[in-house]
Amino acid sequence: MLAGMSVAPRAHATEDGQTHYPVGVNTLGDGYMPMPGTLEFRNYTVGHWSHTLANSSGNESVPGFSNSGAVDAMRVLYTFAQPIGPFHYAMGGVLEFSYNHLDVGSESDEATNLGDLDFQNYLSYHTPDKKMFLYFGVDTYLPTGRYNKSDLVNPGKNYWSFDPSINVTYHVSDKLALNGAVYGEFNTENSATDYQSGDSVDLDYGVNYRPFVHQSTDHFVQHLGFGIGGYYLKQFTDDQINGHSVAPDGHRAQAVGVGPQVIYYTQFGGLALKYQHDLAVENRAASDTVWLQFAIPVWGSFRRVEHN
Repeated sequence: MLAGMSVAPRAHATEDGQTHYPVGVNTLGDGYMPMPGTLEFRNYTVGHWSHTLANSSGNESVPGFSNSGAVDAMRVLYTFAQPIGPFHYAMGGVLEFSYNHLDVGSESDEATNLGDLDFQNYLSYHTPDKKMFLYFGVDTYLPTGRYNKSDLVNPGKNYWSFDPSINVTYHVSDKLALNGAVYGEFNTENSATDYQSGDSVDLDYGVNYRPFVHQSTDHFVQHLGFGIGGYYLKQFTDDQINGHSVAPDGHRAQAVGVGPQVIYYTQFGGLALKYQHDLAVENRAASDTVWLQFAIPVWGSFRRVEHN
């Protein structure tokens, strides 16, 4: 998704605090997998732009830096009908197509291509009162996207990532839902550059409210929800090159994202429009991001976002 495009100015040997996992994506309906026996399609269209590549002090590190792009990530999920105790097994995958343009001083580059594949395996669960829904598992990112170490911009990253996670939605009431997702990311070495990005943890969050859900008639506004969402990213191990930490501080990335979101719920799916602005950024690009997300069943039934 958004994080799938590798951007590395030649002025930096680093991979600039990027992650395979698209931070900020899970801010609504975090704990929901498709209903048992249901195949679901989810799509994420993202536009992003940045004019600052921050250093460890949060200041601009590369004069003349400008980056913009768009990503469309297509995700398919299937939940098996047979339970495993209180859980259901779900699996899926994500294929992304991205465009990115980068300016660094007098140099520029752009790329349009498929990114790295993401294979997903989860166990899902909900409480008997259906107030809380959750799933946990591992995303595995494969280095399938095009990569050339001489290019400024690459659709792929040329290394594997393993991302264990837990995703939760809790319904305080019919109107108010709290969402949270915690993802760790553990990376292998880029064999073309002998560079290994440090491991990181990300917390996505979202608070969503449906003020008109009890409208007496089936009116348009009854299906509307409003919220705030974002993420907190923190890298907790150093970047390394040839087995040695990158000076002076291991090039550890961090960032906070926050912004509004509008959701439209239907009986057959859902649609969300989100904006996120980056704050407190270190050792990565500070971006503004717009998301358009939707989910529809391919076969089976769609789990309504509100609890029963």
